[in-house]
Amino acid sequence: MSTSAPLDEARADAGLTLIELLIAALLTLLVIAMVGGLFVGASRTQNTVRSATQAADLGQLISRSIEQGVNNATALSVQVDSTSGSQLLLAREFSMDPNVDPTQGASSGTSCRAWLYTTALGGAIYTKITTPAVPIVMPIGTPDSSWTLIGNGLQVQVDASPSALIFAAPNGTRVDLKFDVTTGTGQPVHIETTATIPNPTTESAPCF
Repeated sequence: MSTSAPLDEARADAGLTLIELLIAALLTLLVIAMVGGLFVGASRTQNTVRSATQAADLGQLISRSIEQGVNNATALSVQVDSTSGSQLLLAREFSMDPNVDPTQGASSGTSCRAWLYTTALGGAIYTKITTPAVPIVMPIGTPDSSWTLIGNGLQVQVDASPSALIFAAPNGTRVDLKFDVTTGTGQPVHIETTATIPNPTTESAPCF
């Protein structure tokens, strides 16, 4: 009488051996590690792309703000505080309000506008405008509430490019912008552009 059938049934009833359980557990851990690695890599890539996009958006926002102001300006000037590292770009502008058109003799139709780079808060750019035109001075320390932070909430910093000042106005009719927008551990986004006032005849009073 053969005993192979009962033995096979006994083994089947006994289930998996310890070695088989260990091999299955090891294979499961390997699969989990591979899937987790792929997920972490994809998440890091997504964060890097998001940070770079935010940095580029802030750089464009700053450039657009200055270019729009310069396009309406009659003169430009740059002041630098060598002690604090702050930089101030000043512009005398025509008002956009048709009711106070300076070409029609309305003295209130001009504005003073400024863009401030400060090393406070890790590096940031603010803007301020006064209408009617009142001279704007460079603040000491963190700007007060009369200044507007450009790019607020983007969680990025604006740092000076090592090769030059952020603002440069070599002849009072043109401003050269050159700066880096850093994104923590990511590569900085470099911004470099030039804006020129439309009229070569300059008038700076009373702004500077």
